[in-house]
Amino acid sequence: MYEQLPFLVPPYFALAEVYDHAGFSDFARQIISRYISHAQSIDWAGRRVLDLGCGTGVTTWYIAQQGYRVVGIDSSARMLAQAQLRGQIRSEEEQGEPQVFDPPTFVQMDIRQLESPIGSVDMVLAVGGVLNAIQSLRELESAFTLVNGALDEGKLFIFDIRTIRGLAVGLGNADTIHFDNSFNLSIIARSQFSYETLSNTHHYMIFQQQGMAWQRQDEIHIERGYPTQGVAAILERSGFEVREILTPEMEPFDAQADPHGRAVFVAQKR
Repeated sequence: MYEQLPFLVPPYFALAEVYDHAGFSDFARQIISRYISHAQSIDWAGRRVLDLGCGTGVTTWYIAQQGYRVVGIDSSARMLAQAQLRGQIRSEEEQGEPQVFDPPTFVQMDIRQLESPIGSVDMVLAVGGVLNAIQSLRELESAFTLVNGALDEGKLFIFDIRTIRGLAVGLGNADTIHFDNSFNLSIIARSQFSYETLSNTHHYMIFQQQGMAWQRQDEIHIERGYPTQGVAAILERSGFEVREILTPEMEPFDAQADPHGRAVFVAQKR
């Protein structure tokens, strides 16, 4: 029996429970160790970290395991519930073995109204295109200013963004089957890039089997692109020195080539 029940829900409402399973967090999972290692390679030292747009907590739990005091911040209550569940699963798997690191704290907050729950911190991270969700230059500058206020002097802000090329060419205009386990979950993604707004609108159709029927829920996500030099200029105006712009391979970023469709910014509070 197949029953189609299309229902538009807020971003990450339906995706939260299947986010990791469907591979949405794969990039963040793979890249986070590079960011931490790179920070250490340029003589960063510290213990207190904010993980912005932490989602299901993949990066937050990794950072905590490295011995840092970390707070994961996200605006989605459903994503944070999955991040908390990750901790419960870990506890059950450990079967009473002593925990060798302090678990992270999770806070629901819009990064455009960022206030550090633990005072001044030593690093702020935003992994996996988190800042592409901000839809205007004014809001982006406001967010950068708030991040600057949360950092101790000389400390680092590391984040990646999908570039305009990444949104226009890498994702482009296409209908794809993002995930299908041939059993009880299928996710179809419809992407459409607008050169007028420099943004890509993703329409996710999530089909899940519920008993003998299938339920459909739809989500709309919008990623805004920004010129890398424009982002660098906004960082400078917000009190940062841009130390490096890199590829996800942590090599110097070339805007003309841009093979990955992403840029990684390493900025230091002046």
